[in-house]
Amino acid sequence: MLTRILKTVGGTLAALALTTAPVYANAITTAGDPGGARALVECGYDEVGGSAYYTHCNSDVNVLIRVERHWDLPGYDQCVRPGSTFLGLTYEIKFAWYKGVLC
Repeated sequence: MLTRILKTVGGTLAALALTTAPVYANAITTAGDPGGARALVECGYDEVGGSAYYTHCNSDVNVLIRVERHWDLPGYDQCVRPGSTFLGLTYEIKFAWYKGVLC
């Protein structure tokens, strides 16, 4: 009896995980990518080949991010639209994060 319950619960949880997990494997178009379009599979800050990007995965709103920089340079806020935004080169850009504000 216990084995049957565990199999049922395990199967239900597996089905739930497969149907509710976000799908980021679809390519997201880029905005301001100097090298041309590239496919992204993650949301948020990303570094690729010495370039810094912020990928906003929501498809219908713009958000405000904070861009932190190296060399004691002041950070700045930037409004980004859905997709990937080129922020600059990684020798200058340290990190970027969502501020929880729409713009």
